[in-house]
Amino acid sequence: MPTISTSRKELQDLTLSWLAVSFAFSLVLRPAFFTTSIPNLVQGFMISLLVVGTGFVLHELMHKFTAQRFGFWSEFRANYTMLIFSVFLAYIIRIVFAAPGATLIYGRGITKKQNGIISASGPLLNLGLAGIYLLVTLQGGIIAQIGYYGFIINIWLSAFNLLPISVLDGKKVLAWGVPQYIAIAILPFLGAVYVFLMIFS
Repeated sequence: MPTISTSRKELQDLTLSWLAVSFAFSLVLRPAFFTTSIPNLVQGFMISLLVVGTGFVLHELMHKFTAQRFGFWSEFRANYTMLIFSVFLAYIIRIVFAAPGATLIYGRGITKKQNGIISASGPLLNLGLAGIYLLVTLQGGIIAQIGYYGFIINIWLSAFNLLPISVLDGKKVLAWGVPQYIAIAILPFLGAVYVFLMIFS
């Protein structure tokens, strides 16, 4: 039976990445949702910690758990250079380059289908979370604000990771098959266009 395991190094890297990505998103979305006062800046970061915790961290854990279900070794490792770059880019041009690290997978005989399923699991989780947060926006006050924030972050994480380039998930999903890629990526990409227009209009 596949086992679920982790290590101190993985937990450390996940925590540092969670903090850095949360800060980057709070810098990008602050003008749209929060004023420049210190209390609201802190509030924005705390909300970002919550929704990035359920978005980014669960995204990586979904890759890990799916890979381990197939019987492969898998752990997340942060890229500290990219963490710094993500925060810098968010501050300068208000774009989050959400690639603070990667979930590593080792094992013999991994197929394109298995690799595609493992890669698709993270973005699909974000898509599901975006739907949940969208329902939360029907509430009032700060709860609705958290819902909008969570919807934006999870749609962005889903669409960004499905880009078929470099080491992103999308390239491995596309290698699995074009029909599978289109079926998985179409909703996140449409959602990302909507979010982009909502933030920058």
